[in-house]
Amino acid sequence: MSQEFNKNNNQEEVDLIRLLNYFKNGVKSFFLGLWRIVEVFIDFILLLKKYWIIVVGLVVLGIVYGKFIEPAMASNDHKKYEMVVRTNPIGNYELYSYAVEVNNGATNNQAVKEIGLTNTKIGSLTISPIPKLEDEIQNYFQQIETATIRGYETDTLYYQNYDIKGFKNNIDKVDYPLQKIVISTSGDVNAREIQEKFINYFNNLSSIKNEQQAKYKALTVLEKEVQTDLNAIDSLMFNRATAAKNTNPATSEQVLVNTASRGNVEGELLYHSEKLTKRLFGIQRMKSEAERGITVISNLRISKDESVIHNPVLKYALIGFVLASIVILAIQFNKYLDIYSQRRRNPNA
Repeated sequence: MSQEFNKNNNQEEVDLIRLLNYFKNGVKSFFLGLWRIVEVFIDFILLLKKYWIIVVGLVVLGIVYGKFIEPAMASNDHKKYEMVVRTNPIGNYELYSYAVEVNNGATNNQAVKEIGLTNTKIGSLTISPIPKLEDEIQNYFQQIETATIRGYETDTLYYQNYDIKGFKNNIDKVDYPLQKIVISTSGDVNAREIQEKFINYFNNLSSIKNEQQAKYKALTVLEKEVQTDLNAIDSLMFNRATAAKNTNPATSEQVLVNTASRGNVEGELLYHSEKLTKRLFGIQRMKSEAERGITVISNLRISKDESVIHNPVLKYALIGFVLASIVILAIQFNKYLDIYSQRRRNPNA
């Protein structure tokens, strides 16, 4: 019995020792790996020290370029502007198509002339969506609201298949109402004139105007129908109230029956009136959006510098350092290739 007990104790001690050795080896491996990284960094520093002429030379060239050459080459005539507009899918298609024409050298001049700019040259035009969660949700419910207006309200299969996650995955850049426009210009620049002519040009395009007019007319007809139904309910409620005042006194039983009947009818009428009122509000909101066209949210202003490093001297000095590092690593790699080639030729050496 005692021998078996001692045997179990010895086994537990062995397991504990193995566990401690496992942790010890793990910690040792971690610090060895960390030291290898430090060694690589030290080797890199030694390489930079060995080829310090290349490092200093390229860094100085970068500083000179950023301090003197780039400002001399930069022309005050070239400016970059940006603005934010709210539009619709048809307008977005026109915006992105126009950007392709402007950025194409063969069609650039014609595209700029179409806007009406004579003394200003547009070098490039960039359109990018501004994704916002509320716009995605608004677009989602607008699709459902449109389906409701079309009479699909009781189609449960439509709502089951039209989940918001699938909608967000399939949303395209032209589906976002907010679009950022970045314009690179040269020549005689008048930001207000560019903005006015730009917006007027797109709002007067036949595709956008036809879409606006068709949607506006359809929503106007639907608005009148819903308003007529609301007026009919109001008239019916008024007539019932007038008739109730003019009726002869009734017995208590008749009063109870009439009150219950009137309550049921008026409850149904109020329910449909509230439902139609919400529908009318949605139609009027969509009608207002259709009438608006492309509108400016943020006026055309000088574009901010989005580069990480704004100081050109520091930026080009860092570029020079990176280039020097690449050159040094390439030289070292070439040496390793030479050593490898010699070993292949003389395997016994």
